Amino acid sequence: MNRFLDLAAERRSIRKFQDRDVPDEDIKYFIEAAVRAPSGCNSQCWKFVAIKDREIIKRIETAVIEELDKILEIKRSQLSEDYLNSKRKAVSFFAKAPLVIAVFMTKAEFYDKTMVLALKERGLDDKGIMDLFANYDLLSIGAAVENLLLAIQEKGYGACWMNEPAIAAERIKEILEMDKDDRFISLIPVGVPAYTPRDKKMKELSEVFKML
Repeated sequence: MNRFLDLAAERRSIRKFQDRDVPDEDIKYFIEAAVRAPSGCNSQCWKFVAIKDREIIKRIETAVIEELDKILEIKRSQLSEDYLNSKRKAVSFFAKAPLVIAVFMTKAEFYDKTMVLALKERGLDDKGIMDLFANYDLLSIGAAVENLLLAIQEKGYGACWMNEPAIAAERIKEILEMDKDDRFISLIPVGVPAYTPRDKKMKELSEVFKML
């Protein structure tokens, strides 16, 4: 048995959770796994906030739904109540999880200052340099979140990697009292799954891989 491959294959996005607490020692295990991920230039450009406080989670839920309603206001006359209610649930189901982990990205700097100066003399700004190197800050966050999700799966919990709450990024930063330069990336609701997810169809390996 290949335990790691089984773990990766079994992981699914979970959107409904049992009303059971996630112990602090398990949360620390998840974060320990996350921060051991590789990061560009060893920047370790991440911060995590584990939230159990129901009042704080409710404030975040309210912020996300309010920002969604603002975005959709321009289409309001064309949208049914069923669509609006469905969309509100889709962006805020995290609020029913016993634990929500907020993921933030901090500034990552390329290790080779001489290279950076040369690139700037060629007309690239900081964003252009990061784009040139395939946005290794975001890649680093992705690696950390994948470690986190697999650790959650290993401990018998479920989770879902949510990016739509980023529509309320600045309000979430304020609610969680984060530093000005911290960039909100994701919310990850965590808990014991309340259902067994269906299998998902995977692309054939031949569609996504070749050996030369």
